[in-house]
Amino acid sequence: MPSPLRALAALGVSLLAAASLLACSPSSKPATCPAGQSSCDGICFDLQTNARSCGACLNRCATGASCLGGTCSCPAGEATCGPAPGACVQLATDPTNCGACGNACGLGSCGGGSCSCDPGATGCAAPGPRCVDTLGDPANCGACRQACQVGASCVTGACVCPASRPDTCAGACVDRLTNVAHCGACGNACPAGASCTAGACACPAAQPVTCGTAPGACVDLQTAEADCGACGFRCAAGATCTGGVCRCPTGETACGATGAAPGACVDLATDAGNCGGCARPCGPSQSCSAGACRCAAPQVACSATCCAGTDCCSGACQTAHSNGLGQSYFDCGALGTYTRETALRAAGAWAPTGGSDTDRFFSGDCLSRTVGSTCATWCYTENFAGRVELNPISAVCLSPSSLSPSWY
Repeated sequence: MPSPLRALAALGVSLLAAASLLACSPSSKPATCPAGQSSCDGICFDLQTNARSCGACLNRCATGASCLGGTCSCPAGEATCGPAPGACVQLATDPTNCGACGNACGLGSCGGGSCSCDPGATGCAAPGPRCVDTLGDPANCGACRQACQVGASCVTGACVCPASRPDTCAGACVDRLTNVAHCGACGNACPAGASCTAGACACPAAQPVTCGTAPGACVDLQTAEADCGACGFRCAAGATCTGGVCRCPTGETACGATGAAPGACVDLATDAGNCGGCARPCGPSQSCSAGACRCAAPQVACSATCCAGTDCCSGACQTAHSNGLGQSYFDCGALGTYTRETALRAAGAWAPTGGSDTDRFFSGDCLSRTVGSTCATWCYTENFAGRVELNPISAVCLSPSSLSPSWY
């Protein structure tokens, strides 16, 4: 059993190791680095000599290169090839970079920066490997850069398709007896959904008709919404094709068909664009309910426009009048029309329920409405026509004056 002293010593070593790892962790960012070093993502580097950060933070040198004076340098006689940061290679002897980066010898060796082909290999110019087997290479079959069709092999310098795909179409080996893109002849594509059998296209029994621009598609005219009953006859949006006839859901009607546009199934009872019938739109602020255009209460509909008020004026909205006390009333009269009837409307806007009305003759004909201990008086003739007086103090109604608010 370890002694307590040995246990404490082991704990101290563990803590020291953890502290060392923490100091080297990229997430630990020292406040300062030793003289001549720079902090790069929390790690101190000498940018003049470190190949992982040469001249600048995280500027990695190529594999095999060293950092001298902040510049990456390959050993003498070597050059940097490959995607950054690349690797240092001997262009004089490297068979994949012979004489220049990316200049591969292929079936040969590199000496003095030049490729020497193996026995039986043929020398080819760039691009591509310099030494190839023209007798068996599908990319250089019979001659340099003479590629075989897709799927073919190169046999003694000649391209040969396999027995299962003996024909050549569009640069590939195919079987024209079964290939749906080249059925019976190159470029003869079968309709979508069809099969190619013995060089002839055939639609399945469930989709026996071909519709659409060649090669088209196999469809069932009894159920296809895009070809219902006949090719090109498209059902309205939301409809289904049953027995070759387009049918909207129960309670809906097809509206909006124009030319090639099939329209859509709508509910004439609720559709604001087709309210009560196709092409019967409601006004911009109206809704459709039970097949009629309606306005939200308390508005009324006047010539497809929702209006405030109680009625329409020859199809137009009523005029909005102020009662002088902050409320509005509506009628078909022009602004500045003062009568007992308009005074009653003004009083109704102020106190819609309750109260009592009294005709008065202060300095012309006036109407007073009393509610509790408050009353208001609207004059509609003579000196103070169009003035209103509010008396919230007692039951005695005051006469309007030239300083009283206006109603119109």
